[in-house]
Amino acid sequence: MKFYSAVKLPEHVIKPLKDSGYELVMHDALTTPSKEEILSNIKGKDTLITGVNTPVDQDIIEAGTDLKVISNVGAGYNHIDINAAKVRNIVVTNSPADESTASTAENAIMLMLMLSRDINNAQPIAENNNFDGWQVMGYLGGNQMSGKTIAIVGLGTIGQRIAKMAEGFDMNIVYVELEEKPVPYKRMTLEDALPIADFVVLQMNYMPQNHHMINASTFNLMKSSAFLINNARGGIVDENALADALDQNLIKGAALDVHEFEPVISERLRNRSNVVLTPHIGNDTIEARDKMAETAIDQALKALTDKPLTYQVN
Repeated sequence: MKFYSAVKLPEHVIKPLKDSGYELVMHDALTTPSKEEILSNIKGKDTLITGVNTPVDQDIIEAGTDLKVISNVGAGYNHIDINAAKVRNIVVTNSPADESTASTAENAIMLMLMLSRDINNAQPIAENNNFDGWQVMGYLGGNQMSGKTIAIVGLGTIGQRIAKMAEGFDMNIVYVELEEKPVPYKRMTLEDALPIADFVVLQMNYMPQNHHMINASTFNLMKSSAFLINNARGGIVDENALADALDQNLIKGAALDVHEFEPVISERLRNRSNVVLTPHIGNDTIEARDKMAETAIDQALKALTDKPLTYQVN
């Protein structure tokens, strides 16, 4: 069996493949391979290992004349042309992992804490040695999360994990979702949730119909003391409207792990003391990435040997 991985895989994941005599060609860098590189390497391969940063379009699928399996490292697979794979009877799998869910949920909580405790302004005080000693009435006037209301927009597995963590902070939890979930939290419309939320956490899948779901109109519904956290996908937020809202003090601050023009970070949002920006690190933990890679290889090997699949998506 011959594999091409457009993703740099951990050594412990590829060792069993090599030990079993499988041939592996791998993009051996933590970067995104060019389409030309993929087209060159996919020929004669039985399996393509890919990731959300690597589009697998019809051209690539047609070039892989021997392809039997496309195995994705990660849960999301909207970068793969599922219809083109179906025409060729190619099995497509993904690799959701509890470790990924936990890491992404922890990232949302981290962003909330950074905003509420004003870490952007606190850290330079220490780094620049401007700390004059503890003051009983404080320095920055940060906020606690306990007792505040969090509106989670998108209550899938990650959203529900965020809610469980928010319970530990004694937060009031509401959620926005198309359908009622079997959870002890109140379901609300976005229009009803935004005016009462202290933290608005975006954690839904990106689809054309929710492009710019958060825009100039929705910012006008939010509290002036509210924080927006985008832990989902960049296109959900109109980032120019976000910059306008911050300029006009319509909301107190924002934290973005994903970005509308990714990998480019909006210039209007950079270097603001009330904006936390991270480079799409939601599930960027050793635990999550290892488990996703292990699952992707496991699903590929099972598909090639006609064993039952846990995560077939087509």
